[in-house]
Amino acid sequence: MKTVLIISPPFYSHFNPLLTIARALRQSAPIRVVIATAAAFQSQVESAGFYFARLETSRNANTGIAEKTRQDEKETQRLYEFFQATYQGAIPTLMVQTKHRRLNMLPDPLPIFEQLQEIQQAWRPDLFLVDHLNFAVTLALYALNYPFLTFCPGHPTYIPQDNQIFGVPYAFPSCIQPTQEEIETLSSQALDIEAEFTAAFNRFLEQYAPERGPVKNAFRLTSPQAILFNYPDFGHLHTSSNGPAKWFGGHCFPANPSLNLEWQGIIHAHKNHRPKILISFGTFLSARSDVIQKILQGLLSIFPDGLFIAAVGDRMNEYSSFNDPRIILREFIPQTALLPYMDLVIHHGGNNSFTETLYYGKPMLIFPFSSDQFSIAHDAERFEIGKVLNPNNFQQEELAGKIEPLLAGDFSSSLQKWSQLSRERGANFLADAILQLL
Repeated sequence: MKTVLIISPPFYSHFNPLLTIARALRQSAPIRVVIATAAAFQSQVESAGFYFARLETSRNANTGIAEKTRQDEKETQRLYEFFQATYQGAIPTLMVQTKHRRLNMLPDPLPIFEQLQEIQQAWRPDLFLVDHLNFAVTLALYALNYPFLTFCPGHPTYIPQDNQIFGVPYAFPSCIQPTQEEIETLSSQALDIEAEFTAAFNRFLEQYAPERGPVKNAFRLTSPQAILFNYPDFGHLHTSSNGPAKWFGGHCFPANPSLNLEWQGIIHAHKNHRPKILISFGTFLSARSDVIQKILQGLLSIFPDGLFIAAVGDRMNEYSSFNDPRIILREFIPQTALLPYMDLVIHHGGNNSFTETLYYGKPMLIFPFSSDQFSIAHDAERFEIGKVLNPNNFQQEELAGKIEPLLAGDFSSSLQKWSQLSRERGANFLADAILQLL
């Protein structure tokens, strides 16, 4: 029996898509699937019926809600610094993320190199599947010359091409336009980090795998066989036929999950409320309670007969003034199960929220804060899937100007077009790609 070993970093938003691919592999063929990740995810791996291998790859972690995940003191400080930067805008946030990259995205590769050899001996996998942002794991797999595929968990430019630079959005949405000077400053810092990572890769390779030779760019090191993108194929990125095969999946979550009895009761009790709007800023950015509260205040004024459901993370105590039956607040919400009942989704432009909303063909309003969210928000505008507002300076009256046209059918034809593509290319599509390469 063939064995596929999937390696996930200790981040909830990365682990879930990979777990979905694991399920699709198991359904598609009689193969053994092993998931190697942090101990914090062991119970989830085993309860899903998969073999677990412990592999600690990062000092940073997020097992559901970033602020509640146990971090060491330095990681807690970096998380605080990141949140503070989001108040200052796109470039300050991206600069902080670039600075942090050298501290939390390239741990010492030697322990991982050694752990992978132990895992190889224990499980004898025929193929590894690794999250691209697990840079040290990719380095170790490359050094060991183990067969592996690359999974890109976010926007495709996480794997730069042409003149793109890792950590610098390839484009920004219309409402967030940094100056050329700001872009050049960010690019300079990102290129410094790229050079540091690449030098670190090559020092390691020279010592532990000199036969493999140096790499040109650490952030562009991928499987020579194939890259699996957790992103719709809009036809404008990674179009070259050279290099590894490219497979774009439109979504990577279990389709049509069911609501529990509590949420069924909530939806039924509010069945006559319109519009129904979901607000979700992901496992990290629910910490920006100021933005969520401002949105809720605006929605209550614009849509007096609406229902507004928001995931607020570990900040529930900051919403005491929102004692209104039209507002449902939860620390964590069953997002994909609620989406079919929603009329519109407000999210941060995280890749999972974007692809999940697109799968269900729901209009979306995006408030990007960091990382690839700016590139995703740009694509949403470019391909007429959603509209965008700047989370730090939007006016409440702008909400109506964005939301009302979306509810009236703006982008409906293009939204349905891309939604159909998303539905056709899910985890089963990516699993089939993996099986072809076994």
